Amino acid sequence: MDAVTTTVTLSLKEVPPVPVEAESLIPEQVAGKDEAHIGRLPLLVGKVPETVADWFHVSVSQTAGTAEGTAEGTAEDAGHTALVLRGDLTRFKRLGEGMSCGRMVVDGPSGFHTGARMSGGSLIINGDAGDFSGAHMRGGLLVIRGNVGHYAAAAYRGETKGMRGGTLIVAGSAGQMLGARMRRGLICVLGDTGDVTGFNMKAGTIIVTGTSGARVGARMVRGTVVLLSGAPALLPTFSYDCTYQPVIWTLLHRYLAQQGFAPVVDPWTRFRHYSGDANEGGRGEVLVRDPS
Repeated sequence: MDAVTTTVTLSLKEVPPVPVEAESLIPEQVAGKDEAHIGRLPLLVGKVPETVADWFHVSVSQTAGTAEGTAEGTAEDAGHTALVLRGDLTRFKRLGEGMSCGRMVVDGPSGFHTGARMSGGSLIINGDAGDFSGAHMRGGLLVIRGNVGHYAAAAYRGETKGMRGGTLIVAGSAGQMLGARMRRGLICVLGDTGDVTGFNMKAGTIIVTGTSGARVGARMVRGTVVLLSGAPALLPTFSYDCTYQPVIWTLLHRYLAQQGFAPVVDPWTRFRHYSGDANEGGRGEVLVRDPS
């Protein structure tokens, strides 16, 4: 059987009256299945078990070759599967949670935990996303073309490590505690961020194009926070080191340009380098764009 690219389209019939647990909606779950099988995938609407077909119109199309639907798809099948959801999905939680391959697009807003724990593939949200989006990411690409709520790419309560890999790009603004306790990975926010960006970072990189809230990098252990529009007064536990052109910014600029999100700041910009948080050993760094 020739390899094909399969597109599964789910069009929302109506907005549910209560929140919906929708972690079953990932490319791996729909790969290799026909419309009937996909329609029977479970959703938890409030406390009531229901199915995808109860809330979505299901359509499966193929762009090349031929393929036969099977009851169970493989990871290889999922890599050639695109899952498209359309409608106001604000009340649908955990969309894309745990996805490891394939491509998923949400044409509309999504709810809490969007893309949480994803380890591969690409998830595009053409709208806003709720709190804890990208929480505990380990890989893949999550793009939110609107705003994102609080605790994006952060750790859940009681966990010591948040985002551990992958890339989160937010075209709008982000709420508080962005990247809290992140261990690895890249976060880029083209708008503003709330207070305590990069709280207790262990490693990784956060880029903020707009303005950032108070207490940037509080308790950070390692990692890099890049502020392109200046910063509020940093905590006194951060110390100025020098002004220079960091190589890392040239590499980050190139990567973001490849993703279609080239920063307005040129790749040879000079930055003021601050070390901190001294309370945690002072091995983290905050790069603040030099206005001169």
